[in-house]
Amino acid sequence: MIEFVILLGLIGGWLIFASTLFLMLALGKMWGLFGIILLIAGIEINHKLKAKYMKAVMDYSPRAKELATYIFEMNELILISSYIIALALYVIIQKYVEIMIKIP
Repeated sequence: MIEFVILLGLIGGWLIFASTLFLMLALGKMWGLFGIILLIAGIEINHKLKAKYMKAVMDYSPRAKELATYIFEMNELILISSYIIALALYVIIQKYVEIMIKIP
């Protein structure tokens, strides 16, 4: 189950990153707000999975609970950082296009 959670965090991070970046590049800067909706949805899914998983590991050792908590927190960081990286990459791409158009 924990491998599934890690994979879900990585896939969710890539989904947020790609959709936010491509929407902003294709349709404009304001479409980056759609990424916030995806980010909130991903974090809520992570919270629900965390609650469900913590109920399942009631009888396990405290170390297993700590590790599970750490993994779920890392998933949230992956989701948040993917959104921030998409915004930063959008700015970098816009500056690159601006330079290439001014100086052919």
